[in-house]
Amino acid sequence: MKNTLTTISRFCQHVRHTALLAAMAAACVAAPSAALAKAVSVPEKSLNSLLSDSVLPRLSDAPEVRAALFDFFGYARGSYTEVDELLLTQALESVSERREVTRTVLPDGRQLLASMNDRSQGRERGAMLLDKRGVLIAFGLVNGHCRLQGQPQAKVCNPDPQTVLTVFHKKGMLVSEAAPLLAWARQLPPMLALIAADDEAGANGQKIASVEYVLAQSPLPGWNRAQLPSGYPSALLPLLLDSATVLSSADSGVFSFPATLKGKKQINVLDQAEGRPPRDLEVALRSYASFDSVVERYRKAIKGARFQRNERTAYLHGDMGQGSYRVYIRNTGSDGVMIDVALWQRRLTASK
Repeated sequence: MKNTLTTISRFCQHVRHTALLAAMAAACVAAPSAALAKAVSVPEKSLNSLLSDSVLPRLSDAPEVRAALFDFFGYARGSYTEVDELLLTQALESVSERREVTRTVLPDGRQLLASMNDRSQGRERGAMLLDKRGVLIAFGLVNGHCRLQGQPQAKVCNPDPQTVLTVFHKKGMLVSEAAPLLAWARQLPPMLALIAADDEAGANGQKIASVEYVLAQSPLPGWNRAQLPSGYPSALLPLLLDSATVLSSADSGVFSFPATLKGKKQINVLDQAEGRPPRDLEVALRSYASFDSVVERYRKAIKGARFQRNERTAYLHGDMGQGSYRVYIRNTGSDGVMIDVALWQRRLTASK
Protein backbone atom coordinates (compact mmCIF):
# COMPACT_ATOMS: atom_id res chain seq x y z
CA MET A 1 0.00 0.00 0.00
CA LYS A 2 2.83 2.37 0.92
CA ASN A 3 4.58 1.72 -2.41
CA THR A 4 1.32 2.38 -4.28
CA LEU A 5 0.83 5.73 -2.51
CA THR A 6 4.43 6.70 -3.27
CA THR A 7 3.94 5.89 -6.95
CA ILE A 8 0.71 7.93 -7.09
CA SER A 9 2.43 10.85 -5.35
CA ARG A 10 5.31 10.85 -7.83
CA PHE A 11 2.88 10.64 -10.74
CA CYS A 12 0.92 13.63 -9.45
CA GLN A 13 4.13 15.64 -9.02
CA HIS A 14 5.05 14.84 -12.62
CA VAL A 15 1.60 15.91 -13.86
CA ARG A 16 1.79 19.20 -11.94
CA HIS A 17 5.33 19.79 -13.26
CA THR A 18 4.22 19.18 -16.86
CA ALA A 19 1.05 21.25 -16.53
CA LEU A 20 2.86 24.26 -15.10
CA LEU A 21 5.49 24.18 -17.82
CA ALA A 22 2.75 23.93 -20.43
CA ALA A 23 1.05 26.97 -18.90
CA MET A 24 4.33 28.88 -19.03
CA ALA A 25 4.76 27.90 -22.65
CA ALA A 26 1.24 29.04 -23.49
CA ALA A 27 1.93 32.41 -21.88
CA CYS A 28 5.20 32.93 -23.75
CA VAL A 29 4.78 35.85 -26.12
CA ALA A 30 8.24 35.67 -27.64
CA ALA A 31 8.78 36.18 -31.32
CA PRO A 32 9.21 33.06 -33.47
CA SER A 33 12.45 31.18 -32.96
CA ALA A 34 13.66 32.47 -36.31
CA ALA A 35 14.15 35.82 -34.60
CA LEU A 36 16.97 34.26 -32.63
CA ALA A 37 18.31 32.24 -35.53
CA LYS A 38 18.82 34.93 -38.14
CA ALA A 39 22.11 34.32 -39.88
CA VAL A 40 24.38 37.02 -41.18
CA SER A 41 26.10 36.33 -44.49
CA VAL A 42 29.80 37.14 -44.33
CA PRO A 43 32.52 36.86 -46.95
CA GLU A 44 35.19 34.18 -46.66
CA LYS A 45 37.95 35.31 -44.34
CA SER A 46 41.48 35.43 -45.74
CA LEU A 47 44.50 34.83 -43.52
CA ASN A 48 46.78 36.98 -45.67
CA SER A 49 47.23 39.56 -42.91
CA LEU A 50 48.52 36.82 -40.61
CA LEU A 51 50.72 35.29 -43.31
CA SER A 52 52.46 38.61 -43.92
CA ASP A 53 54.08 38.47 -40.47
CA SER A 54 57.57 36.99 -40.32
CA VAL A 55 56.84 35.29 -36.98
CA LEU A 56 53.61 33.36 -36.58
CA PRO A 57 51.76 33.53 -33.24
CA ARG A 58 50.15 30.62 -31.42
CA LEU A 59 47.52 29.76 -34.02
CA SER A 60 44.75 29.08 -31.51
CA ASP A 61 45.14 32.62 -30.13
CA ALA A 62 45.18 34.47 -33.45
CA PRO A 63 41.83 36.24 -34.06
CA GLU A 64 42.18 35.66 -37.81
CA VAL A 65 42.57 31.92 -37.31
CA ARG A 66 39.70 31.69 -34.83
CA ALA A 67 37.41 33.59 -37.21
CA ALA A 68 38.41 31.45 -40.21
CA LEU A 69 37.89 28.21 -38.29
CA PHE A 70 34.50 29.34 -37.03
CA ASP A 71 33.42 30.19 -40.58
CA PHE A 72 34.65 26.75 -41.66
CA PHE A 73 33.18 24.58 -38.87
CA GLY A 74 30.35 26.66 -37.44
CA TYR A 75 28.66 24.85 -34.56
CA ALA A 76 29.09 21.32 -35.95
CA ARG A 77 30.01 18.66 -33.39
CA GLY A 78 31.81 15.34 -33.49
CA SER A 79 34.02 12.89 -31.61
CA TYR A 80 37.65 13.10 -32.68
CA THR A 81 40.05 14.39 -30.01
CA GLU A 82 37.11 14.92 -27.63
CA VAL A 83 33.71 13.28 -27.27
CA ASP A 84 30.71 15.00 -28.89
CA GLU A 85 32.39 18.40 -28.78
CA LEU A 86 32.41 21.35 -31.15
CA LEU A 87 34.71 20.70 -34.09
CA LEU A 88 35.84 24.29 -33.67
CA THR A 89 37.04 23.58 -30.12
CA GLN A 90 38.86 20.41 -31.16
CA ALA A 91 40.52 22.19 -34.08
CA LEU A 92 41.71 25.07 -31.89
CA GLU A 93 43.12 22.68 -29.30
CA SER A 94 45.02 20.84 -32.03
CA VAL A 95 46.92 24.03 -32.97
CA SER A 96 47.51 25.39 -29.46
CA GLU A 97 51.29 24.84 -29.19
CA ARG A 98 53.15 28.15 -29.21
CA ARG A 99 56.60 26.94 -30.28
CA GLU A 100 55.64 24.34 -32.89
CA VAL A 101 54.04 26.48 -35.60
CA THR A 102 55.04 25.84 -39.20
CA ARG A 103 54.19 27.44 -42.53
CA THR A 104 54.80 25.57 -45.77
CA VAL A 105 54.40 27.21 -49.18
CA LEU A 106 53.37 24.56 -51.71
CA PRO A 107 54.53 24.54 -55.36
CA ASP A 108 51.07 25.53 -56.59
CA GLY A 109 50.95 28.62 -54.34
CA ARG A 110 48.78 27.16 -51.62
CA GLN A 111 50.01 27.21 -48.03
CA LEU A 112 49.88 24.88 -45.05
CA LEU A 113 49.74 26.25 -41.50
CA ALA A 114 50.29 23.58 -38.87
CA SER A 115 50.76 23.13 -35.14
CA MET A 116 49.86 20.66 -32.41
CA ASN A 117 48.12 20.27 -29.08
CA ASP A 118 50.46 21.63 -26.43
CA ARG A 119 49.31 18.99 -23.93
CA SER A 120 49.64 15.83 -26.03
CA GLN A 121 53.22 16.01 -27.37
CA GLY A 122 51.74 16.20 -30.85
CA ARG A 123 49.61 13.06 -30.75
CA GLU A 124 46.78 15.40 -31.60
CA ARG A 125 47.69 18.01 -34.18
CA GLY A 126 46.08 20.13 -36.84
CA ALA A 127 46.89 21.77 -40.15
CA MET A 128 45.08 24.40 -42.19
CA LEU A 129 45.27 24.12 -45.97
CA LEU A 130 44.88 27.58 -47.54
CA ASP A 131 44.25 28.42 -51.17
CA LYS A 132 46.23 31.05 -53.08
CA ARG A 133 44.01 33.78 -51.60
CA GLY A 134 44.80 32.68 -48.06
CA VAL A 135 41.30 31.23 -47.54
CA LEU A 136 40.88 28.00 -45.56
CA ILE A 137 39.76 25.16 -47.84
CA ALA A 138 40.57 22.10 -45.71
CA PHE A 139 41.61 21.19 -42.18
CA GLY A 140 43.56 18.08 -41.24
CA LEU A 141 43.10 16.70 -37.72
CA VAL A 142 45.28 13.88 -36.40
CA ASN A 143 43.14 12.19 -33.76
CA GLY A 144 42.20 9.00 -31.95
CA HIS A 145 38.44 8.86 -32.65
CA CYS A 146 37.71 9.34 -28.95
CA ARG A 147 34.50 8.00 -27.39
CA LEU A 148 32.91 7.18 -24.04
CA GLN A 149 33.34 3.62 -22.86
CA GLY A 150 32.87 1.48 -19.75
CA GLN A 151 30.95 1.96 -16.51
CA PRO A 152 31.31 4.59 -15.27
CA GLN A 153 31.83 6.02 -18.72
CA ALA A 154 35.26 7.43 -19.44
CA LYS A 155 36.95 8.94 -22.48
CA VAL A 156 38.85 6.34 -24.52
CA CYS A 157 40.85 7.00 -27.71
CA ASN A 158 42.53 4.74 -30.26
CA PRO A 159 46.06 3.62 -29.38
CA ASP A 160 48.88 5.38 -31.26
CA PRO A 161 49.26 2.69 -33.98
CA GLN A 162 45.58 3.21 -34.89
CA THR A 163 45.65 6.99 -35.25
CA VAL A 164 43.30 8.57 -37.79
CA LEU A 165 43.77 11.58 -40.06
CA THR A 166 40.43 13.31 -40.57
CA VAL A 167 40.35 15.75 -43.47
CA PHE A 168 37.52 18.28 -43.19
CA HIS A 169 36.97 19.88 -46.57
CA LYS A 170 34.69 22.16 -48.52
CA LYS A 171 32.18 20.79 -50.98
CA GLY A 172 33.66 19.93 -54.37
CA MET A 173 37.23 19.43 -53.19
CA LEU A 174 39.06 16.52 -54.83
CA VAL A 175 40.86 13.91 -52.75
CA SER A 176 44.08 14.63 -54.63
CA GLU A 177 43.92 18.27 -53.53
CA ALA A 178 44.27 17.18 -49.91
CA ALA A 179 47.55 15.31 -50.55
CA PRO A 180 49.67 17.91 -48.65
CA LEU A 181 47.69 17.14 -45.50
CA LEU A 182 48.51 13.43 -45.76
CA ALA A 183 52.22 14.15 -46.18
CA TRP A 184 52.13 16.53 -43.20
CA ALA A 185 50.30 14.05 -40.95
CA ARG A 186 52.88 11.32 -41.55
CA GLN A 187 55.73 13.59 -40.40
CA LEU A 188 55.78 12.86 -36.68
CA PRO A 189 56.59 15.54 -34.09
CA PRO A 190 60.04 15.16 -32.43
CA MET A 191 58.98 13.18 -29.36
CA LEU A 192 56.78 10.80 -31.34
CA ALA A 193 59.50 10.38 -33.97
CA LEU A 194 61.94 9.23 -31.26
CA ILE A 195 59.44 6.65 -30.03
CA ALA A 196 58.78 5.39 -33.56
CA ALA A 197 62.52 5.00 -34.21
CA ASP A 198 63.14 3.04 -31.01
CA ASP A 199 63.77 -0.68 -31.53
CA GLU A 200 61.63 -1.73 -28.58
CA ALA A 201 58.94 0.95 -28.43
CA GLY A 202 58.63 1.55 -32.16
CA ALA A 203 55.83 -0.98 -32.63
CA ASN A 204 53.67 1.11 -30.31
CA GLY A 205 54.56 4.40 -31.98
CA GLN A 206 52.05 6.61 -33.73
CA LYS A 207 51.02 5.65 -37.23
CA ILE A 208 48.34 7.10 -39.49
CA ALA A 209 46.35 3.89 -39.85
CA SER A 210 43.47 5.42 -41.81
CA VAL A 211 42.39 8.60 -43.56
CA GLU A 212 38.80 9.82 -43.68
CA TYR A 213 37.20 12.74 -45.51
CA VAL A 214 34.41 14.73 -43.87
CA LEU A 215 32.45 17.52 -45.53
CA ALA A 216 32.56 20.73 -43.48
CA GLN A 217 28.99 21.93 -42.90
CA SER A 218 29.17 25.26 -41.09
CA PRO A 219 25.45 26.18 -41.54
CA LEU A 220 24.32 23.30 -39.30
CA PRO A 221 22.20 24.30 -36.27
CA GLY A 222 24.16 24.74 -33.06
CA TRP A 223 22.09 22.26 -31.02
CA ASN A 224 19.37 19.65 -31.30
CA ARG A 225 16.33 18.63 -29.25
CA ALA A 226 18.07 15.57 -27.79
CA GLN A 227 20.45 17.85 -25.85
CA LEU A 228 17.58 19.50 -23.98
CA PRO A 229 15.70 18.17 -20.94
CA SER A 230 12.86 15.87 -21.99
CA GLY A 231 10.38 18.17 -20.27
CA TYR A 232 11.46 21.33 -22.08
CA PRO A 233 8.32 22.81 -23.73
CA SER A 234 8.49 23.31 -27.48
CA ALA A 235 6.81 26.71 -27.13
CA LEU A 236 9.78 27.92 -25.07
CA LEU A 237 12.37 27.04 -27.71
CA PRO A 238 12.51 30.74 -28.71
CA LEU A 239 14.43 31.28 -25.47
CA LEU A 240 17.31 29.24 -26.93
CA LEU A 241 19.56 30.90 -29.50
CA ASP A 242 19.96 28.74 -32.61
CA SER A 243 23.39 30.18 -33.40
CA ALA A 244 24.85 28.67 -30.23
CA THR A 245 25.89 25.32 -28.84
CA VAL A 246 24.44 23.66 -25.75
CA LEU A 247 27.02 23.24 -23.00
CA SER A 248 24.72 21.61 -20.46
CA SER A 249 21.06 21.16 -19.59
CA ALA A 250 19.25 20.06 -16.46
CA ASP A 251 15.75 19.15 -15.28
CA SER A 252 14.77 19.43 -11.60
CA GLY A 253 18.39 19.67 -10.52
CA VAL A 254 19.59 16.64 -12.51
CA PHE A 255 21.79 16.94 -15.61
CA SER A 256 20.33 15.83 -18.93
CA PHE A 257 23.38 16.78 -21.03
CA PRO A 258 26.28 16.21 -21.67
CA ALA A 259 26.49 12.43 -21.53
CA THR A 260 29.35 12.55 -19.02
CA LEU A 261 27.09 14.38 -16.52
CA LYS A 262 23.71 12.83 -17.37
CA GLY A 263 21.86 11.71 -14.26
CA LYS A 264 24.19 13.52 -11.87
CA LYS A 265 22.92 16.10 -9.41
CA GLN A 266 23.33 19.75 -10.31
CA ILE A 267 24.21 22.20 -7.55
CA ASN A 268 23.41 25.80 -8.42
CA VAL A 269 25.36 27.94 -5.98
CA LEU A 270 24.07 31.19 -7.48
CA ASP A 271 20.42 30.39 -6.74
CA GLN A 272 21.30 29.46 -3.18
CA ALA A 273 23.41 32.59 -2.66
CA GLU A 274 20.72 34.92 -4.00
CA GLY A 275 17.87 33.25 -2.13
CA ARG A 276 16.01 31.80 -5.11
CA PRO A 277 14.33 28.40 -5.14
CA PRO A 278 16.07 25.75 -7.28
CA ARG A 279 15.40 26.20 -10.98
CA ASP A 280 13.19 23.57 -12.62
CA LEU A 281 14.80 23.69 -16.05
CA GLU A 282 18.13 25.08 -17.19
CA VAL A 283 19.99 25.23 -20.49
CA ALA A 284 23.50 26.72 -20.75
CA LEU A 285 24.71 27.76 -24.19
CA ARG A 286 27.75 29.33 -25.83
CA SER A 287 27.56 31.55 -28.91
CA TYR A 288 30.36 32.96 -31.03
CA ALA A 289 28.21 35.81 -32.30
CA SER A 290 29.04 39.25 -30.91
CA PHE A 291 27.83 40.09 -27.41
CA ASP A 292 25.83 43.08 -28.65
CA SER A 293 24.07 41.05 -31.35
CA VAL A 294 23.15 38.26 -28.91
CA VAL A 295 21.73 40.74 -26.40
CA GLU A 296 19.79 42.56 -29.10
CA ARG A 297 18.28 39.33 -30.46
CA TYR A 298 17.03 38.34 -27.02
CA ARG A 299 15.77 41.83 -26.26
CA LYS A 300 13.68 41.87 -29.43
CA ALA A 301 12.50 38.25 -29.20
CA ILE A 302 11.28 38.14 -25.60
CA LYS A 303 8.34 40.48 -25.21
CA GLY A 304 7.73 42.16 -21.87
CA ALA A 305 11.00 41.08 -20.27
CA ARG A 306 12.67 43.23 -17.64
CA PHE A 307 16.07 44.10 -19.05
CA GLN A 308 19.41 45.17 -17.57
CA ARG A 309 22.86 45.28 -19.16
CA ASN A 310 26.35 46.68 -18.93
CA GLU A 311 29.45 46.23 -21.08
CA ARG A 312 29.95 42.54 -20.22
CA THR A 313 26.66 41.15 -18.91
CA ALA A 314 22.93 41.35 -19.55
CA TYR A 315 19.84 40.06 -17.73
CA LEU A 316 16.37 39.45 -19.09
CA HIS A 317 13.78 38.16 -16.65
CA GLY A 318 10.04 38.02 -16.28
CA ASP A 319 6.98 35.85 -15.76
CA MET A 320 5.20 33.36 -18.00
CA GLY A 321 1.85 32.12 -16.77
CA GLN A 322 2.42 30.78 -13.26
CA GLY A 323 6.19 30.61 -13.63
CA SER A 324 9.25 32.79 -14.14
CA TYR A 325 12.29 32.82 -16.40
CA ARG A 326 15.75 34.39 -16.35
CA VAL A 327 18.24 34.75 -19.20
CA TYR A 328 21.77 35.69 -18.16
CA ILE A 329 24.19 36.66 -20.95
CA ARG A 330 27.91 37.07 -20.30
CA ASN A 331 30.69 38.19 -22.65
CA THR A 332 33.84 36.09 -22.15
CA GLY A 333 35.86 37.54 -25.02
CA SER A 334 37.55 34.96 -27.24
CA ASP A 335 35.68 32.15 -25.47
CA GLY A 336 32.39 33.47 -26.80
CA VAL A 337 29.15 34.62 -25.23
CA MET A 338 27.75 32.46 -22.44
CA ILE A 339 23.96 32.24 -22.15
CA ASP A 340 22.14 30.73 -19.18
CA VAL A 341 18.39 30.14 -19.56
CA ALA A 342 16.55 29.18 -16.36
CA LEU A 343 12.86 28.43 -15.78
CA TRP A 344 10.85 28.15 -12.56
CA GLN A 345 7.36 26.68 -12.14
CA ARG A 346 6.55 29.34 -9.55
CA ARG A 347 6.69 33.09 -9.86
CA LEU A 348 9.76 34.69 -8.35
CA THR A 349 9.62 37.96 -6.49
CA ALA A 350 10.99 40.89 -8.47
CA SER A 351 14.08 41.11 -6.25
CA LYS A 352 15.10 37.51 -7.02
